[in-house]
Amino acid sequence: MALKTKVIKKKVSKLAKKTAKESEKAMKNAVKKVKKAAAPKVKQLKKAVSKAAEPKVKELKKTAAKVQAKVEKAVAQGVKSGKKALKKGLEASSTQLAKAAKAL
Repeated sequence: MALKTKVIKKKVSKLAKKTAKESEKAMKNAVKKVKKAAAPKVKQLKKAVSKAAEPKVKELKKTAAKVQAKVEKAVAQGVKSGKKALKKGLEASSTQLAKAAKAL
């Protein structure tokens, strides 16, 4: 009895694998057919969307350029103030060092 069960299990698993392969092939084939049939409509939709989005894209590019200019200006200003602060700090420490040297 146990031997028959093993044989049955093997055959069932083989059939299941074969069925899975066949269904996968059929599914891939169906997907290809649908994709091929939908290609012209997809192309048409892409064209329509890109045409409709053109003005928005231009506007966004302008806005991005303005923001980038503001950021660059702010960074330059920050660097400048940082340099001034560093310079003041170095000058202050050099005067303190000079005072300490005189005290010695």
